[in-house]
Amino acid sequence: MASADPPLTRVAASRLRQPLRRGAFRTVDAARRGLGLLSVADGDGQAGIDWLIDLGDQRVADARFLAFGNLWSHPAADVFCELAKDRSVAEACALPSAAIELRLRDEPESPTGADLSFIADLQQRALAALPSVTVLPKPVEKPVYQRKREADWTTADRAWLPLSYLRKVAKVDALLGQVVAAKLPAGATAQVESLNDDLRIGVRLTGLETDQHATVQQLLSDALKPIHPELAVEVLP
Repeated sequence: MASADPPLTRVAASRLRQPLRRGAFRTVDAARRGLGLLSVADGDGQAGIDWLIDLGDQRVADARFLAFGNLWSHPAADVFCELAKDRSVAEACALPSAAIELRLRDEPESPTGADLSFIADLQQRALAALPSVTVLPKPVEKPVYQRKREADWTTADRAWLPLSYLRKVAKVDALLGQVVAAKLPAGATAQVESLNDDLRIGVRLTGLETDQHATVQQLLSDALKPIHPELAVEVLP
C-alpha cells in the first residue's frame, strides 16, 4: 500500500495558493519572441513544463508549468521553473531535486518528506526534447486600426465617421435589407452582427449555399458604397 503524501509545509501551501510561474505558452508566443518552445510532461502525470528557449545559447528565457498531480506537484514545479529561468537547459536539467525540496521547507533542517522524483523525469524528457526545438517564423500581425485624423477626412468620412455605433449599424442594416429583398433568393437573410474599425461590417448569411457566400459578400459590399466607398462586408462563419 502506497504511503500518503506528507502534509504541505507553510511555504509549499503558499506556493500552491500563489504560484509565481503557473501557466502555459503557445507556439505563437514563442514565435513572437523569436524563441523555441520546449514542452514536456512527466510520465506519472504530475506536471508539465513549457520553456521558451533562446537557441543561441540554449538558455531558458521564460518558464511556466501546469501541475495535475498531488498537491506537492504544484509548488515543486513552481520552484523548478523559477530556478530554471535564465539558466541553460543543461544547467536547469542538472538541478538536484534536493535543491527544490530545500526551497519548500519551513525550516532548513526540517525535510518535507515529499516525493519529487517527477522532477528528474521532467529533466530527462526536456533534455531529450531539446534537439527538436526550433524557432518558428514570427506571425504576421494584423495592423492596429487607427482612425484618420479629422483634418484628413473626406466628405464621405464626415458623413459616416461621426455617427454612433448604433446609427452606423442601423443605416447599414436598412440598406442591406433592401438588397436582400431585391437580389437574394426567398428565405435568404443577411444579419449585421458587428462593425469593426469603422468600416468592416460583419454579416451572418443564412438560407444560402456556402459556395454562394463570396458572390453575396461582394454584392453587399458594393451596395454599401453609396454610404462610404471603403465599407466592406465580411461574412462571419
